Amino acid sequence: MNLEIIGIGSALVDITVQVDDSFLESENLPKGGMTLVDAARSKELLDKLANYSKELSPGGATANVMASFAHCGGKAGFIGKVGNDEMGNYFRTETEKAGATFLQLISKDTPTGTGLTLVTPDGQRTFATHLGAAVELNPTELPAEILNQAPTIHVEAYLVFNRELIDYILDTAKANGQKVSMDLSSFGVVQENLEYLDRISASHLDIVFANEDECHAFTGLCPTDSLEVFSSICEIAVVKEGEKGSHIAKGDQKISIAAERICVIDTNGAGDAYAGAVLYGLSKGLHIESCGRIGTKAGALAVSQRGARLTEDSAQLLREFASKIR
Repeated sequence: MNLEIIGIGSALVDITVQVDDSFLESENLPKGGMTLVDAARSKELLDKLANYSKELSPGGATANVMASFAHCGGKAGFIGKVGNDEMGNYFRTETEKAGATFLQLISKDTPTGTGLTLVTPDGQRTFATHLGAAVELNPTELPAEILNQAPTIHVEAYLVFNRELIDYILDTAKANGQKVSMDLSSFGVVQENLEYLDRISASHLDIVFANEDECHAFTGLCPTDSLEVFSSICEIAVVKEGEKGSHIAKGDQKISIAAERICVIDTNGAGDAYAGAVLYGLSKGLHIESCGRIGTKAGALAVSQRGARLTEDSAQLLREFASKIR
């Protein structure tokens, strides 16, 4: 195995726009959630935002997690599908710049997917995602020997929209003897796929990440009570509460870590940065408290800037911090 972790998910380019809550309401976009849109709806939203300032950044939840893992100093790989276009080239360049190996697949006809990221004044982010080429990823492109290049596979719950693909990934990883990590991604995804996610959590998942909204959608309980539920079915459970901190459980061990006090500029990618850093700590065999400390630092650095991935300076700070944690 050449890598420490492989992530599989949607290769997207984020288009970040600052908006007011009224825009979300007028466009019927649930604040803090993720709405899948087709090409026509994506164009419609972008047309309405034509006069707004926009920022491009590499995105996709799992790709961001792998970038954070690499920022800590780990060996991460990402598998995703992009279009044969400028956006695809941009995504590849930025992912490799972060230090992650991009095992790219290219669609001849479908453009690279985009994640329209709408940030409100309180720093909350809402997504209108057009998956584009990412949705074409299929099992025939992922032979077992490609997946079996790392001891851990990380996936995003967004993949439940392609059941054939995610079932294949989970079954192959289990047959390979690999650990499987999943971020529940969005409360809407959890609500719409609860029975399925409940089943695979018990049968295939070793590590699960969830924020407070995803916890409530999955268990109907508060984050700390949800931690008990997740830890009873998965080896490691991680619950994120944003500014309130986070909680990690492994067997009988349970820890809570306060968030760093910091000026929030943009929450986009903070949970992904946290997850990647926690997974890095786990890959090194660190105690869950140490993993949580690295994750907390990554999340704090992420919310103090714009864009879903750390700047080079912030990534260097994270790498130096992670290297000192034992």
